[in-house]
Amino acid sequence: IGTITSEVAERTGLSKETMVFAGAADNACGALGAGVLSEGKTMCSIGTSGVVLSFEKDSTLDFGGKVHYFNHAIQDAYYSMGVTLSAGHSLDWFKQNFSTKDEGFEELLDGIDQIGPGSNGLLFTPYIIGERTPYSDADIRGSFIGIDSSHTKKEFVRAVLEGITFSLNETIEIFKQQEKDVRSIISIGGGAKNKVWLQMQADIFNIPIETLANEQGPGVGAAMIAAIGLGWYSTVEEYAEHFVKVGNRYEPINANVGAYAELYQIYRQIYTQTKQLNQRLKRFRR
Repeated sequence: IGTITSEVAERTGLSKETMVFAGAADNACGALGAGVLSEGKTMCSIGTSGVVLSFEKDSTLDFGGKVHYFNHAIQDAYYSMGVTLSAGHSLDWFKQNFSTKDEGFEELLDGIDQIGPGSNGLLFTPYIIGERTPYSDADIRGSFIGIDSSHTKKEFVRAVLEGITFSLNETIEIFKQQEKDVRSIISIGGGAKNKVWLQMQADIFNIPIETLANEQGPGVGAAMIAAIGLGWYSTVEEYAEHFVKVGNRYEPINANVGAYAELYQIYRQIYTQTKQLNQRLKRFRR
């Protein structure tokens, strides 16, 4: 679409002849870099927000407004997408408020593998700034349900991860209700950096989870657009064959799948049973 401006060239040291290519939204680039290029391909991206994105070939598929529906970065292709507003943000919020200043995320998550599904009867809903999918509710707020005096910090941390993943699962359930083919899910972002969380995703979604050998999905997707624009590759599929490689694979553990299926049904009731309470609390918020 042109070259960089003189101002940008001066500030960066790049040549004025550096070409600029029309790109894509962050999640569309992430989908390219994750190889979500055909039907049956789905991505779970956990950053500040959380995204479940699935490739669509048909522009007429109707989800009743429950998820977003966009043009993909690939010609004549689309993607459906559900969003959890506070995914990694929920974990960061917990860390900022309930950890020592020198405790990193690795230390925060250390030991959560010793706690079983359900965090000893503790559930968290990640609605700390409202929610987007499937409720689109700016007034709902988060909850810890089931707190007792035996719970430790590690159980709260695991409950936060489980609550984030339950919220993402609501998008996957919408896809399943449309009889979408979701064979496996590529996990990217912060949620792909912890093995316990990756296994948790496989168990809650009841779908195999794969990681990327190169975790920088959105950056790879943006590079893919530029490489095709330069004529280095003729199609995204040709590029992906060379650069998009699967890392590890996590299969659902049957015992955990059963436990999480029961917990998910309890989780789903929290929204409806706290909605009115949060409406009444709204006037007390700063």
